[in-house]
Amino acid sequence: MTTRRIAVLGAGNGGHAMAAQKSLEGFEVSLFELPSFAEKLRRVLETREITIQWNDRMETAKIFQVTMDIASALRQAEIVYVVTPAFGHRHMAELCASHLARGQVLCLMPGSGGSLEFAKVVRDLGGKPGVLFCESSTLPYGARLTAPGQIRVFVEALALPTGVFPSTETEAAIDKLHDVYRSTIAANNVLEAALNNPNPIVHPAATLLNAGRIEFAEGQFYLYKEGMTPSVARIYEAMERERFALLHALGLKYHHCAGLEPGEYSLGESVEECHDHILKTSMDAAFGPGSIEPGIQMKGPASMRDRFITEDVPYGLVLMATLGRMLGVPTPMADAVVNLCGAINRTDYWQAGRGTERLGLAGMSLKELKTFLETGQ
Repeated sequence: MTTRRIAVLGAGNGGHAMAAQKSLEGFEVSLFELPSFAEKLRRVLETREITIQWNDRMETAKIFQVTMDIASALRQAEIVYVVTPAFGHRHMAELCASHLARGQVLCLMPGSGGSLEFAKVVRDLGGKPGVLFCESSTLPYGARLTAPGQIRVFVEALALPTGVFPSTETEAAIDKLHDVYRSTIAANNVLEAALNNPNPIVHPAATLLNAGRIEFAEGQFYLYKEGMTPSVARIYEAMERERFALLHALGLKYHHCAGLEPGEYSLGESVEECHDHILKTSMDAAFGPGSIEPGIQMKGPASMRDRFITEDVPYGLVLMATLGRMLGVPTPMADAVVNLCGAINRTDYWQAGRGTERLGLAGMSLKELKTFLETGQ
């Protein structure tokens, strides 16, 4: 192992799990959080300790540094992991811009196209050249905070498809990232990683179709246990067909379901069969066989303003749908989910979201898009 110092930006569920696990593995971890979240992080700030629980064990990790000073967090970090919701990427990029150094690898987990926005913000603010921007298709963990300074990990990713911008630097960046997560594998480019994020396909439609139950339950709702019924699974299948078509048009790979074609789905008619279908095409390939059991234990969403909507719609489905429009790939189901979720939350997600225009991709031909992703030019 050559990489020893890493920074983790964002101290939510994923950030807690990453900082704790990697500290236990011997990395020097600098955990950063915004001052506005100081109260929620007070215990960890005071003790520099995080207790992490797996199904069969519990350990307490001592974190090298827990800070709200971005310059201190980034100083001498070889790899910077951004573990925030997608709607926090731009602000984090603005904070990092003047402190990132040539040779650092910055990886958004997950990215949903955010690596392109991050690179653009850093460049526009005069940041140093020579930083490699990457993004994975998913978090390394399915985890939930159980108390201040305590995180429970339900599942860990078996594969982390990760794209690099520009993609000509893929080998150099992936070699470094692989030191930290052996599950890191190279995607063709950052859009391949973005479109392989299963959350925008699984979460918004299922949340939308269970809106009445979610609002009635007042927090006592389990999406994977209650919400994945045959009707919901059919909407999922339709959205997956759109994603397949978009990936095909771009010449990109579907990592989480290698070898499966849309016509090979077998939905079944029972809730159990639909669980099996959805998890095999979203969770099992990433987190391993049997992911349904820990998935069922994770509660939520509790409202229609959960991240399953406010992140996965404007930063996942909007990217997918606007790419489809640009490349002539119809996405009527994704469009419908964006529109309905927008109506429910009285928000124009097309305007607020991160589509091709915001990423500077609008109007590119397929050839121009591929060249840009490869070279950054």
